[in-house]
Amino acid sequence: MFIQSNIIPILTDASSKHSKAFEAAGQAVAELFTAGCIGSACVQQGYLDNVMVQSLSKTCFTILLPMFLGTSIMNTIHKYGFKMSSLFVPLIAVTHVLLLYTISKNVTLPLFGIDDITVQGRATNVCCAFGNAGVLPLIFVEALFRNSNILPRASSIVSMYLVGWSPLFWSFGRKVLLGETGNNQTPPLHTKQERQSSLRNKMVGLKPFFPPPVIGVTIGFLLAFSPMLRCLFMRCQSDRKAPLEVVFHSCSNMGRAANPLALLVLTSSLAMGVSSKTDITAKKNAAARDNGNSSNDISFIRQWLCVSISRFVISPLLMFIMLQIAHTLQLIAPITDGTDAFLQWFILLLEATMPSAQNSVLMLQVAEKRSEASRLARFLFSIYGTAMLPLIVVSTMLLSQLPAP
Repeated sequence: MFIQSNIIPILTDASSKHSKAFEAAGQAVAELFTAGCIGSACVQQGYLDNVMVQSLSKTCFTILLPMFLGTSIMNTIHKYGFKMSSLFVPLIAVTHVLLLYTISKNVTLPLFGIDDITVQGRATNVCCAFGNAGVLPLIFVEALFRNSNILPRASSIVSMYLVGWSPLFWSFGRKVLLGETGNNQTPPLHTKQERQSSLRNKMVGLKPFFPPPVIGVTIGFLLAFSPMLRCLFMRCQSDRKAPLEVVFHSCSNMGRAANPLALLVLTSSLAMGVSSKTDITAKKNAAARDNGNSSNDISFIRQWLCVSISRFVISPLLMFIMLQIAHTLQLIAPITDGTDAFLQWFILLLEATMPSAQNSVLMLQVAEKRSEASRLARFLFSIYGTAMLPLIVVSTMLLSQLPAP
């Protein structure tokens, strides 16, 4: 029923509402492709190197993106209020990733003969389960709704998705990618100094559950939900300025730099993964490490098919089924029930169609697995190229359901 009413008209009725939706989705993908060319050109011309990209990435991730997400949440709650259905977004984000991880581990990877114990197998499993949940959806949404008043609401739903996705990715996803079992037993603690050191280690262990974007969203929620705190930073009465309004506007202005900078970092880092210098170095390091044992290597075609099917077929279908079940249980409204319901369905299905998380390369780099990181970056470059068509198809189907203003 869904396929008959959405996919077939895209292919047959060029003059219908689907045609305008297709044009909007195509425009967004074209902007991403153009940005990719710019990032690649900067890398090829030597304007950006690995150190610069890592510095820009850290600036965006720890400073600008939290500011953008926090102020977006505050603006949305201040203007449109808060609905309990919004709490459903992080819950479904976690559930979707865990289900997709289980399907990939037990079905998709064995189907293509990929062993999830090897380094490449673990990386493939993470690529299947975790999509790019922050940077790319925000950029895509901005390209689609740049001239619409629904952009802040769409960005806030992406923020809510990150509340569930980010802690899971930086904790569970990291353990899967690096092969950490977590079975190390803690020796008994006898002295006060040892107990204090253990407490500090436990606090550090909680850090992956609160990455900077999640902290930014949390602070935005706390400020927006408290009328007293909100009126300190945002104008509650039209004739009175808030005492700290300048702080809010400063954070909002700086946060606007998050999306363009993140796009530059994303495209340039992917371009570095396929640069000749990086490629040669990675091959030498991999050869030295493997000592001629190439039996564990996964062919590019098998890995590409496995991740592509998981990310662009199984993942959106799984999300659609979960949303239908949630609608049946009256947890969410149908997609046709106004703009808010449409945006919730649109963002969740868009998140489910995103290519693999690019930050998995960063995890390998931090773990001193540079050859594996380079290999994964080259592979992700092909996955991001493949994602263009699924993003256009899914966005076109969903945009055709957008209620009239």
